[in-house]
Amino acid sequence: MTAQAASGVTGGLHIPEEQGQEDRAEELEAIRTALDSLAARNSSYSKPIDISVTDFSIAELVRNIAIANGLSIDISLGRTKRITCNMDGIPVKDALFFLCKEKSLSAEFTGDIITLTDYSPPPVGPVMSVTPDSTKTSVSFAFSGCRLDEAAKMLSDSTGYNILIPAEMAGTTISAYGISMKFNEAIASIASVNGLSSRMTGPRTWSIFQKRSGRNQDGIFSESSIEIDSTGLITAKMPDGNIGRIIPEVLGRLGKNYFISEDIDFTADIDVNHVPLDTMLNMLLAGSPVTWRKESGVYMIGNRNGENRLADVSLFQMKFRAVDEISGIIPEEIRQGVQIQVFPDLNSLVLCGEVLAVGRVTEFLETVDRSVPLISIDVIIVDATKTTSRSIGLGLGVGTAPAATGGTVGPGIDVTLNAESINDILSSFNGFGSLNLGHVTQNFFANLQFLEDAGKITLRSTPKLATLNGHKAVLKSGEIRYYKESQVNIIGTQNPMQSESYIWKDVEANFILDMTPYVSLDTTITLKISLSQDEFTESTSTSKKDEYAPPGLTRRSFNSIVKVKNGETVLLGGIEKNLTDDSSRGLPFIARVPVLRHIFGNSRRTRNDQTLNVFIRPTVIM
Repeated sequence: MTAQAASGVTGGLHIPEEQGQEDRAEELEAIRTALDSLAARNSSYSKPIDISVTDFSIAELVRNIAIANGLSIDISLGRTKRITCNMDGIPVKDALFFLCKEKSLSAEFTGDIITLTDYSPPPVGPVMSVTPDSTKTSVSFAFSGCRLDEAAKMLSDSTGYNILIPAEMAGTTISAYGISMKFNEAIASIASVNGLSSRMTGPRTWSIFQKRSGRNQDGIFSESSIEIDSTGLITAKMPDGNIGRIIPEVLGRLGKNYFISEDIDFTADIDVNHVPLDTMLNMLLAGSPVTWRKESGVYMIGNRNGENRLADVSLFQMKFRAVDEISGIIPEEIRQGVQIQVFPDLNSLVLCGEVLAVGRVTEFLETVDRSVPLISIDVIIVDATKTTSRSIGLGLGVGTAPAATGGTVGPGIDVTLNAESINDILSSFNGFGSLNLGHVTQNFFANLQFLEDAGKITLRSTPKLATLNGHKAVLKSGEIRYYKESQVNIIGTQNPMQSESYIWKDVEANFILDMTPYVSLDTTITLKISLSQDEFTESTSTSKKDEYAPPGLTRRSFNSIVKVKNGETVLLGGIEKNLTDDSSRGLPFIARVPVLRHIFGNSRRTRNDQTLNVFIRPTVIM
């Protein structure tokens, strides 16, 4: 038994260098003699060959030599062995001998067939060495292929510690190596590297014994190691349990039909309480080359990889999500080894792979296959305009006919209570980014629509949008204007001719509102809002040349993130456009005198304030 321990302990066979070289020389001489004898019978082995390779596989090199010369060579070499060489006119037998000597290969001859394998040193007899220090508190030791009882006796005689071993373990073969270790560390390391357990049972006494495996003397698990209740749930407590014995034992006691196509030869520490059979199989075979699946009531256990791998094909039907969106978000870490095919007709995914890998994908799909909230969004886009105009002055003159006396006294009265209420809201909102109005009644939107007749508020749009959680809803409206672009071409040089061509191009002025809602578990809605408004400006030029010039364009925009509760209304705004016009006319110089300018002149002051406001009310429908 060969193993490795921590704290300076190593396991392995130690072959004396002189003996190993002598054995290898005898084997190489036998290979040389056999190749010469084979070449005497088959001239192909004496045929000269040219070889020039760099970092090339030895197995592939020998295979090419055999094919090129019609030789029968069986290759059983590791793929990791490689060679770099250049040979010119070397006989085949010499090339093969060179490979055996320089690359540690062995050759077996059966008639005209050569079998090449990796060279393995011959085993040597047991080695035992124990060297304590002067105080006998530390010890150096070397054991190789020796009996446990003999190693224990040598340790006891050298250190004065008592080592107890069961009689049935006396002939157990061990190997270990350590330098200057405390005795308790040495005993624990020797036991550990050889798959044994140790325990201190007295002041200077240690016991070495087999690890418990949960099996009785017949190799069958005891009733206390595996318990199965009336519902089929399994409880198992087994340190270092043999998986190849556990699976048939559990399936047999549950009365399940099973077929095992692969040898299962590995162990694991098991401690589970009341788990179903499928969960236990997944746990036992996780990370191993063996997998399982259930087919027609029979548990099939076989290879995870390779040509004869045990694969599972299943159809996973999505209940709430669209299958074309889900297939792209499955993480690469869990989809490895699983072929995933979209089947849109049934809103399903076809999964093909080994059972555990398919199970991981299925578990992920069940986690994300949730109902996605649908959000209805009521939007009202309002342009609030406030215009004031004042004109003062006295006009004198002579007309062509007598003037009639008439006119009105008083600025007039215009009272609209609903308009004033809404304007108060908008006025208090100016200068801020957002305002949560809370829950409002359905009539609130109707009142806003009624205010259009008051001439103070213009409703640009009152759409009702709907989108899924996390998806963008876009509102776009606009106007297109066209302008003419002319191009003058001059053709020829001697008698140039001028031609003019033109095309009509368009300019868009759009109102775009992007909204992306995110619904939290408490139905709070986070809205990411982006608004952009373009407007054409009227041209003030009277030139006919500018009649077809591109129109002017102004743009107002803002981005905002707000948080509202389900059904509440939020007011967004702050995009203002202010226009002030002061004009006057009158007699020169006199029109500048503060009092006389109203008699000998006329002044006019106009102010126009326009604010864009957006009312948004999101509601979770489902």
